[in-house]
Amino acid sequence: MRLGVFMKQTLADTAYAYLLEKIYSSELKSGDKISEQTVIENLNISRTPVREAIRRMASDGLIDFYPGTFARVHTFTSKEKLDMGAVRLAIDSLAAQLAVLNGSNRDFQDLMAVAAKCQRASDEKDFMERIRLDCEFHAALSSISGNRELISIQQRLSMRSRLMQIQAYNEKGSSSCDLAGHLDIIRALMDRNVNACLAAIQSHLRHFYTGDEEATLEWNAIEPHVQMSVFPLK
Repeated sequence: MRLGVFMKQTLADTAYAYLLEKIYSSELKSGDKISEQTVIENLNISRTPVREAIRRMASDGLIDFYPGTFARVHTFTSKEKLDMGAVRLAIDSLAAQLAVLNGSNRDFQDLMAVAAKCQRASDEKDFMERIRLDCEFHAALSSISGNRELISIQQRLSMRSRLMQIQAYNEKGSSSCDLAGHLDIIRALMDRNVNACLAAIQSHLRHFYTGDEEATLEWNAIEPHVQMSVFPLK
């Protein structure tokens, strides 16, 4: 009984990892339908773990699942994109401030190494890797904060943010990530300058989440209200 459950979970995890790789490599693009039969044949597994993996991905916000009909890779709307930006602004601002409080110079040097890899991937036109490393940068920033709840929230956000950036790249040929912003954030962290950190976070995220005039106006309205502060700002 226990062994059967274990095997079922393992097969579902395998199917999940398979689909995740297909989505993050852009082999499956936003709006593409998921062929359960293709997954079954490629992995030589039954339909049950495949559907379990699809349900899990739907829970993660990566797939739209319509039981009894079909599943497809999620396509982000402009409203979803702006909503994500507001949440990321709040989370990254809090993470940066806690990183100032709890982080070491070694932590910030390690963060610089991630930023350098991200820039190198961009220079080499490996945009899928650049997007992955951008998400890794923000996850690492949250990790430095030392706040487990924040780290957990950032992990989920990163999964959706990665797909969102991939979608933007496939639509426009660029995900519009401000890589120089990584360096601005790190410099502020090393200087233990909270205000500079917040300004760098704002500028970095604004670059991606304000793709048109309407989005810019909405961002300008929400930006002062969602940025979390745990320090008295002067």
